[in-house]
Amino acid sequence: MAAPWSCVILLFLAVGGTAGPLSDIRTSTVDPGFPRNASTNDPEVKKAVRITVYAYNNMSNDLYLYKELEIQKAMVQVVKGVKYLLRAKYARTICSKRTPYNLDKCDFQKEPRKGVVTCYSEVWKISWLHFEQVSVLDCSQNPAEKDDHFL
Repeated sequence: MAAPWSCVILLFLAVGGTAGPLSDIRTSTVDPGFPRNASTNDPEVKKAVRITVYAYNNMSNDLYLYKELEIQKAMVQVVKGVKYLLRAKYARTICSKRTPYNLDKCDFQKEPRKGVVTCYSEVWKISWLHFEQVSVLDCSQNPAEKDDHFL
C-alpha cells in the first residue's frame, strides 16, 4: 500500500517543481538585500543626492554653495530601510554660504568647470524612524579618481 502513495508524492513534486508561480521566483538572479540599479530620475534618488549636497556644503571650506549638476549612477539596497549608493557631479553656484538660500533658486556659476566635483556617496534612510544619514561621502575634482568605486 505504500507504493501508490509514494507515486502520488513523486508526481506532485515533479509537477510542482516545474510549473506555477514558484518556478518564476527560483529563476530570479537578484538576492534580497543586494544592490540594484535605480533610475537617476527617481524622485527618491534625487532627494538622496540633495542630502549629500547639503553634507558636502557643510564640510566644504568654499565660500559658495554647490548643488547637483548630474546624477551619473544610482543603486538602491534594502537593508533595514533604504541605502542609496550614488555617483554624482556637483557644481559651484552663485549663492554664498553667508546668506540664506534655497538651492533650487541658486544658478550655477558661468565657469562651472573650475568648481565641479565628482562624489561617491551612500545615504541610509529609515523613513519610519525619520532617520537619514550620509555614511560615505568621497569627493574629488578629478573624476578619474572616483572610478575605483563599483558605481
